[in-house]
Amino acid sequence: MTTTEDPQAGPNRFLGLPHHDPSERYVSNPSPSPGDTVTVEIDVPERSGFDQVMLRTMHDGEGRWHEGTSAAGPGGRGRRWRFELPCHNELVPYRFWCDGAPGPHWLTGLGLLDHDPTDHHDFRLTTTGPIPDWVPETVWYQIFPDRFASADPDKALPDWAVPARWDDPVAEGPEAMTQLYGGDLDGIAARLDHIVDLGIGGIYLNPVFPARSNHRYDAAAFDRVDPLLGGDAALVRLREACDRAGLRLITDLTLNHTGDGHDWFRTAAADAESVEAGFYYWKDHPDDYESWLGVMTLPKLDHSSAELRRRFYDGPDSALARYLEPPFSMDGWRIDVANMTGRLGLIDHNRMVRAAARATVDAVDRSRWMVGEHFFDATADVTGPGWHGVMNYAGVARPVCSGVGNFATLAAMAAGPGQDPRDGEAMGRAMDQVRGALPWQFVLGSMALLGSHDTARWRSMARSDGMAKVGVGLVLTLPGSPSIFYGDEIGLTGEDAEQARTPMPWDDRSRWDVGFLDWYRTLIRLRRSSSALARGGFRWVHRSADGLAFLRESLDQRLLVHATRAPTGPMTIDIADLGVDEIELVGGSGRCDRRDDRLVFDGDGPAFAVWRLG
Repeated sequence: MTTTEDPQAGPNRFLGLPHHDPSERYVSNPSPSPGDTVTVEIDVPERSGFDQVMLRTMHDGEGRWHEGTSAAGPGGRGRRWRFELPCHNELVPYRFWCDGAPGPHWLTGLGLLDHDPTDHHDFRLTTTGPIPDWVPETVWYQIFPDRFASADPDKALPDWAVPARWDDPVAEGPEAMTQLYGGDLDGIAARLDHIVDLGIGGIYLNPVFPARSNHRYDAAAFDRVDPLLGGDAALVRLREACDRAGLRLITDLTLNHTGDGHDWFRTAAADAESVEAGFYYWKDHPDDYESWLGVMTLPKLDHSSAELRRRFYDGPDSALARYLEPPFSMDGWRIDVANMTGRLGLIDHNRMVRAAARATVDAVDRSRWMVGEHFFDATADVTGPGWHGVMNYAGVARPVCSGVGNFATLAAMAAGPGQDPRDGEAMGRAMDQVRGALPWQFVLGSMALLGSHDTARWRSMARSDGMAKVGVGLVLTLPGSPSIFYGDEIGLTGEDAEQARTPMPWDDRSRWDVGFLDWYRTLIRLRRSSSALARGGFRWVHRSADGLAFLRESLDQRLLVHATRAPTGPMTIDIADLGVDEIELVGGSGRCDRRDDRLVFDGDGPAFAVWRLG
């Protein structure tokens, strides 16, 4: 996937090295069942100097070696080695031992290494079931329901709400959580034309359950949709409108906590002997209890309660199952704070929760998706059946923002109190660290994103308008299912998460950056039409301080992505290394000249281009 970092090797060091990724191009079945044997292949260029390759895997925790066979590589370039890999356990790690003139090396998810690494970055397959086929092909549009559109702007608001007109500024301080603009589900349904025109494939809604805040993560119930959004009937109408428009639809579920106004919590607080009292962690009933990050309006759930599990997510009578069934027929769930769910001190029910939730989803329909919120290292949460993927802040959002973003706004992305900007080399290494430690299907089943309702707006994070376009290009071409926060496509700004939740300015087109909208529209359509961008593997071609280039390769398509954040000078690549007869610009802008046996790409910047290789 990459190589040992050697600055002396130059930015074009990658194509001359052995390569494997766990995509369909190199693995006969990236989603095997227990007991299957799959074929895995590795390309070894002749100029790499390696002439011996073996495969090492783990069988019940013990290392096993496998010999393979080799034949001429694609186009007669080097050798392609083939191995049979038995898939005995639920997690199937493997790596390649390469030997020859350079001496023995390991090829892992971090690339070619000249030392003995831990198993953490071995390539990985899982036998716990595939992701839904449609997920890698989908570009998501995230909507914060209160702020997108309203079909009933004069609706009565509850006494806790601070009313706001659509063009009022977003409140600061305590009112930020209770300020209501009155967006609703019928308003979203009335604006689907904009979403379809953008090329979007699915809508992700923040929570739709009743609550006492505009974000609705403090749910008061899970058996009904908030009347302020139009109730159950409005969610059904939106589902039907999405079906007509060809759009998927998912919404948000918080398995970690409820609101303190939830029916369960009120019963629990009133009666320490009630069944519901066992749903929460009490320090001193009824006033002292565990909560999310100490926020007392968000009491934390105790998943050791079988009755909680039955009502909430375990089985056909659960709330989770109810919204996957008709008439709602949600295409899946985004799980809020999935990394924290079921975890408290020495207690860790996370695997039990995600396994039960996944079993419920699969029992309804194996084509439904479940994606977890996760800002950090998700490798601990990929064992066993569970989330199909995560919101990939660690592997996409933070690395991209570190290269072309403004760190004054990046702190909201769990980046810590401060961090220096990263160059292209460090940005690439950060991507490798995450992608190389996760099963490939988990990467494809994750959301690739730049921002969300929990971060500053991408246009505010980006260091320039040109870099903003580069970031959009990267998120739409890196592995994963891209997700766009509503309004980012027209260049809305916001320096923090609250200011990012500004209402969509439908009636003020002076705030729309039409050029930026066209950029999104063009690249989204390229993304959705490309098998390589949906399922293709990932291989670095070039990396320098200000430039990146990588390949996305499926069985029937090869694309070269070239991104710069500043002028870099030309990027020169040997035609023999790429194995191309022709090259065509299919996205962005750029120039490529053929000079004898080399391709020379212009080094303008910031710039972004996608090339189809023939």
